[in-house]
Amino acid sequence: MAILKLIINKMLNNRWLTGSLFLGLLITVSLVASIPIYTSGVMQKLLIKELEDHQVKTGEFPGIFTFTDSFATPGVDKPSQAFLKAEQVNADLTAQVGLPILAKNVTFGTIALKTMYEDEEKRAEEKEQRDGKLMMITGLEDEIELVDGRLPQAEPVDGIIEALVTEEALLKRNMVLGSTFIMSRADLDLEYVVKPVGVFQTKEIESLYWTLVSNNMSEDFIVSEKWFRNEILQNHEDALWFARFNTAFDYHQITPLDFPALLQLPGKMKREISGGKETNMLIDFPINGILKTYDQKGKQMTTMLWSLNVPVLIMLAIYLFMISRLIIERQLNEIAVFFSRGASRLQIVFIYFIEVAILGGLALLLGPIIALQLCKILGASNGFLEFVQRSTLPVELSGDAFLYALWTVLASIVMVMIPVIHASGSSIVSHKQGKVRHQGKMQWSLAILELALLGVAIYGLVTFNKRQKELLTFNIESADVSIDPVLFFLPALFIVGFGLVVLRVYPWIMKVIFKLGERFWPLPLYSTLLQVSRSSKQYKFLMLFLVMTIGMGVFSASAARTINTNLEEQLLYEQGAEIRMQVRWQDNLPPPNAMGYPTPGAEETDEEKSAELEEQEVVYTEPPFEPIAKLKHVDQTAKVFQKEELTVSVDEEKNISYGQLMAIETKDFGETVWFKDSLLPYHWYHYLNLLAEEPSAVLVSRETAKALNLQKGDEISLQWQGSDTGEFIVYEIIDYWPTFNPLEKIDEEEEQVGALVVANLSYVQTMLGLEPYEVWMKAKPGSSRAELYKEIEEADIAVAAMSDVVPQITELKNSALLLGVNGMMTMGFLISLLISFIGFLLYWILTIKARTLQYGIYRAMGISMPKLMGILISEQVFTSGAACGLGVLVGGITSMLYVPLFKISLNIDQLMPPFSVISDASDEAKIYLFSALMLLVGSAVLIGFLRKIKIDQAIKLGED
Repeated sequence: MAILKLIINKMLNNRWLTGSLFLGLLITVSLVASIPIYTSGVMQKLLIKELEDHQVKTGEFPGIFTFTDSFATPGVDKPSQAFLKAEQVNADLTAQVGLPILAKNVTFGTIALKTMYEDEEKRAEEKEQRDGKLMMITGLEDEIELVDGRLPQAEPVDGIIEALVTEEALLKRNMVLGSTFIMSRADLDLEYVVKPVGVFQTKEIESLYWTLVSNNMSEDFIVSEKWFRNEILQNHEDALWFARFNTAFDYHQITPLDFPALLQLPGKMKREISGGKETNMLIDFPINGILKTYDQKGKQMTTMLWSLNVPVLIMLAIYLFMISRLIIERQLNEIAVFFSRGASRLQIVFIYFIEVAILGGLALLLGPIIALQLCKILGASNGFLEFVQRSTLPVELSGDAFLYALWTVLASIVMVMIPVIHASGSSIVSHKQGKVRHQGKMQWSLAILELALLGVAIYGLVTFNKRQKELLTFNIESADVSIDPVLFFLPALFIVGFGLVVLRVYPWIMKVIFKLGERFWPLPLYSTLLQVSRSSKQYKFLMLFLVMTIGMGVFSASAARTINTNLEEQLLYEQGAEIRMQVRWQDNLPPPNAMGYPTPGAEETDEEKSAELEEQEVVYTEPPFEPIAKLKHVDQTAKVFQKEELTVSVDEEKNISYGQLMAIETKDFGETVWFKDSLLPYHWYHYLNLLAEEPSAVLVSRETAKALNLQKGDEISLQWQGSDTGEFIVYEIIDYWPTFNPLEKIDEEEEQVGALVVANLSYVQTMLGLEPYEVWMKAKPGSSRAELYKEIEEADIAVAAMSDVVPQITELKNSALLLGVNGMMTMGFLISLLISFIGFLLYWILTIKARTLQYGIYRAMGISMPKLMGILISEQVFTSGAACGLGVLVGGITSMLYVPLFKISLNIDQLMPPFSVISDASDEAKIYLFSALMLLVGSAVLIGFLRKIKIDQAIKLGED
């Protein structure tokens, strides 16, 4: 109890340092705990999106778990018992999964039974009836509406079994309600009289219940579940056939905690049910295959997030070490007293261990909760330091978060205890002696470590550049869009290594500046240069924090902007315009399948008809364009005609047949289409103006020019199958054009790449013929897509196909890759800034306190308070300000060297437009604004703190 009281008093007496240490521990634990939480949230969001896409593409609800098993003899010894066991196992195991069950049912039927009318006259009149089955479907009564008749009774009525049938069954069997049928099986001595008493239809067509039920019931009779269980199961189990057990899980509620249960469900079901049976169970579980790929994706995401946080974790480790060392330096007298009074080294370490453990325990409790809130905020990140209103990530606390937090606390305690262990066996005298002996001496081990960090970073840069050249040389494609985690780790090493090397040289630069103007510097500058050049160790940690914060901020901004913009520009370039729409055109072609299917002996006739159809001139009727042009939510429209397999000829011997034609109206095209200005030597409007000057002018791609040896001014002929031939003049050769990828191979074997020809639409239509074109549109700024689509529908425009790039960009922004990169980079920078701010305040407050006597002497010498503040501000400029400037420089160099390496991860072969490093002034402005705000607030706090100190009385303190 006495030790605990001693520890609490120590913490209260050093509350600023203790509070700073606790804040560092709390931030570290929160950051590390956020990694599993954020990974889980991002991957869950990605999983649900993939499952939704699966449902849209296949029309199959991905949460369905269905297994079909046979209970027919002789494969099963006791069919009834086997079915009841399977039914119970299915109910138990699906409930154990823990997900909400949206719908479930069991469909069970007999083997095919001979079916005929009971009335002999009808039996004679009608042709032979198809065999049918008696079916049981659980929960059917709540999901149907009776079209005619009533529900069947659970017990036979006058020996007759009542049943439900579908409308299709009525037609197929040519029967009416009330007709009676004999269903029998002679080898089983089974015979029932069955009467359909009701016709039903589904209550809700889109109900999940009906996705679980087979549609093939047109020849079956659906009887009461109660009767089926009491009669068939108990008395005629040898007539049983297949049963289908269906469950629909709510996949929107899936969390990573549910993955093991879902993945193990099929195996468990087979083991529990198939024992002692010879039949093979058929399982349909779409989600199972999707989940299997997520283990690897989750590991990749975790690795990337760890890599993103490495710089911040390094900074936090340095911060904890620095605070711990400051605490020890201020408490060396106490340690010496403990040591002189007989306390062992272990006891001294134990006292500090308890103090750190108390702080670590509090951080362990609060850290994961703070991490959860951080992840909710970061889910709204749309770029570096950019947030949008978006639904929050589905994040929740998990055991992994607390486990990560626990390991972080233990590692932090070790980090904090290092200075304690080092100082626990030293007296105050030995400490002072050591301080004097090492003053002014370079620690070569640290210098070698700094150079080693820089060397590793440069070696990694050289290695990645070599790898990039190999990929380009061998034309290797990336399978998926992913980011190599090392690309975030190496820049951090470079910034730390380069920053440490520069900071080692910085005091010498200050000394040179001091010597150059020693006789001329004003007092504030003279004092600052002298102090900074002599006391480099005091400010080294602070400057390193600021260099790392600003440097990683600049790099993160450039990396995030480059990744975001390049991926977004890929979509825009491939699409060409915001919206592309194909309208239905009328033509003189016969309807599909008008010739019918070939019949025996008619093959030659069909071939002749096909040949005639190919030779027939197709005449198209252009739909009215005015309704499209008048759409209120559309800003600009353009007609764009594209044709593949274009034949481009210079003469009879020089021609290619794999050309691509794009015919446009130049003014509308330029106002509608997205294109990057830097892709061509001149602004792309210059090339549109060339086309507008001459109707027969064309632009050709460089590959076309190479294949046909074309120069500006050459004449070429264009034609496609079924068209006339037109003569055109080459006005310019281009490398890029909207939607055109010059690297895309048309024929892998012959290595034919895209050969584009851009021409005037009106001239192409006049010379070669009128064929359907696309309408490209640019929506008005701020217009709603839903309103635009509704307007198109109300305008009665016959849309055949439409593609919109905005939903694709939104989907890209919501992808796991960008959510991870943007979110963690933003959080890392903000945490770094907070740590730097705390370190900044702590350093200067302790500096002012330590130098109170010096400031008192200055005041006693007649130096005014404004000049004293000038000294303080000058020191901040040459330390904190210089560190910020150095951070900007280091961050810029790091961006130039390392951001281009992200090209390796962004699918080199098909990346169009070509990869480019992008830095936005607004991104860097945010960094400078945050940093300037930190310095201004810190300076204001320090000046206020300085004014409160009674510096005039400091001279009375006596010895320093």
